[in-house]
Amino acid sequence: MFTEQGPAWQLEAMDSNALRETIRQRAGNIWQRLRLRRREPWNWLVQTASAALLPPGLLFHSPALIVLAILGIMAGSFVLPLPPMQHTGLRRLVPGIEKLIGWECAWLAAPMTPRKKRQLIILGLSAPFSVFFLWRQDLGPIGLAIAVMALLHVRRKNIEDGIDP
Repeated sequence: MFTEQGPAWQLEAMDSNALRETIRQRAGNIWQRLRLRRREPWNWLVQTASAALLPPGLLFHSPALIVLAILGIMAGSFVLPLPPMQHTGLRRLVPGIEKLIGWECAWLAAPMTPRKKRQLIILGLSAPFSVFFLWRQDLGPIGLAIAVMALLHVRRKNIEDGIDP
């Protein structure tokens, strides 16, 4: 059928493209809001502490720890109506937390370099493998991966300091 603006199928295609753009824009807004919330010290602390509960939960097959970790990560994504951290007993942690948040923000804001791509690939591959090995209670491969990363770090530092590997 035809309308004033053209065939009906063209209108449907235009509507679906506009809908896709709207969904993409909303997803971008949600991502940006989550990144801004992550910069708040309380949110960062809640999410990091909750993420630290995940490995023991997987290792010990504890559904309670796994659910608590997931709920904590989700809770850290919302506005937390808490007093400023400087006015609480955790004020000693504020400089360290702000430093870590700054490092994280700087890494996220950095352009996509080959090194950053490598880091993302390693993170993307190691996370599911870590979950799998923790669930199977097999710590050998995880320990081996940590040892290899430490040796590669030492090798890189030696090269930077002029020591021939």
